[in-house]
Amino acid sequence: MTSTIDLWIVGIFFLITFVIGFFERKKLTIEDYWVNSRKTNKFVLIATTLSTFIGAGAILGNAGVAFSGAGLATFVIAGSYFLYFLIFAKFFAPKIKEFGDANKAYTLPDFFEARYSNKVRLAGAITNLVSWSLLLALQMLAIGVFVGALTGFNPTIATIIGGMIVILYTSVGGLRADIRTDVFQFIIMLFLLIVFLPIVIMKGGGFGVIASLPQSFLIGADFAPLYVWIIAFLFLGAGVFTSADMWQRAFAADTKKNVQWAMIISSVLVLLFLVMATLFGIFGKILLPDTHSNIIVAELIKTLLPTGLFGIVLAGFFAAIMSSADTVLLVTSMTVVHDIYQKTFHKELSPENVLKMSRWVTLILGVVGLTIALIVFNIVHLSFEAISFYVALLPAVVFGFYWKKATSTAALWSIILGFLTIVVFLFIDPVQAFIPGLIVSFITFFIVNVFVSRKLPTTPQVL
Repeated sequence: MTSTIDLWIVGIFFLITFVIGFFERKKLTIEDYWVNSRKTNKFVLIATTLSTFIGAGAILGNAGVAFSGAGLATFVIAGSYFLYFLIFAKFFAPKIKEFGDANKAYTLPDFFEARYSNKVRLAGAITNLVSWSLLLALQMLAIGVFVGALTGFNPTIATIIGGMIVILYTSVGGLRADIRTDVFQFIIMLFLLIVFLPIVIMKGGGFGVIASLPQSFLIGADFAPLYVWIIAFLFLGAGVFTSADMWQRAFAADTKKNVQWAMIISSVLVLLFLVMATLFGIFGKILLPDTHSNIIVAELIKTLLPTGLFGIVLAGFFAAIMSSADTVLLVTSMTVVHDIYQKTFHKELSPENVLKMSRWVTLILGVVGLTIALIVFNIVHLSFEAISFYVALLPAVVFGFYWKKATSTAALWSIILGFLTIVVFLFIDPVQAFIPGLIVSFITFFIVNVFVSRKLPTTPQVL
């Protein structure tokens, strides 16, 4: 049972997070609310980028994947994201910043509208909405799972309390509150790398013990075939290119140079945290083989740590989850308000009304996310389902920047058919659904662009 000291530590963490976030409720413009007035410096960009990326999906999801039979093969995911973070930093982040400043853009669908058409923007917005709604549910679910596993507290009540804290400070403070809390949460998260990971490795018997595990587990064959891991390395990390939170951070940066360096440094930190998550799953298999994948990290904390240290590490994991949850919530709200409602139905909506509407929509979507979280109970599958939809947008982004002859028709149909393919295959195998979605999306783009675009004028460039 969790001690009073540990509960006090976690309670203080929640209180500080809420106060930091809620403090930003006054005198905000829509630029403050959505992109922090485009003045975010390098250090803050690093903190908010890492805090946003390393959430329930990255830590609990990766640990659960490794524990469920992926073993050392889970390092493939870490390597893929490291590689694509570097590519994003070099070839995309500065261009996104330049586009955002020149066009006063807030979201990825804004790029689709400028580069292609309104139809492509709407298709991208709907895809984003589905993906990020699933991610929101994942973060909310993680809060309840963690609290329930570690304290014996009712997970439903824990999900509601933790979720409402995130909802309240995000709805009133927007990205400015999100970034302020991310910096604090980033510092707490570093504690996981410095303290908890060495403890897990030591208690598990050191790296030499890993060799005693079954080979099928170590190579990932117990989780997925070899070809899945190859494709995952080659393409899974490319989801960074279409990740709405990465675009938002690029838009919010103060300079192109700073966003580039922030993404480079973040790539190293992302690699370290994903490796850490994988090791949690592997050593969890050694230490607690009969535990459910959803709660393996929670059980490691409960089993290995003494009073006091338990509370600090627990706060670190809450920091990781909440720092992603607030961004996911904000991005989902922006998609509904800006990309769908304002751009489609009410283009002349005043900035003041947009801000007011954004706060209410953020609040409502947060409650919807909480509701989904209380129904769904598989962190691993929910993580894969959420990120799978990223790939449907990938051709439209990559070719939009680097292929002058890319057309709106090709972009539109690649998104639609990629999206529908992913939906179908999620019912067959959630882990592998991104593969056919990726293939269909790219093939569709090329076919439509070659055979249809000949009759269409060249799409104007935005960069």
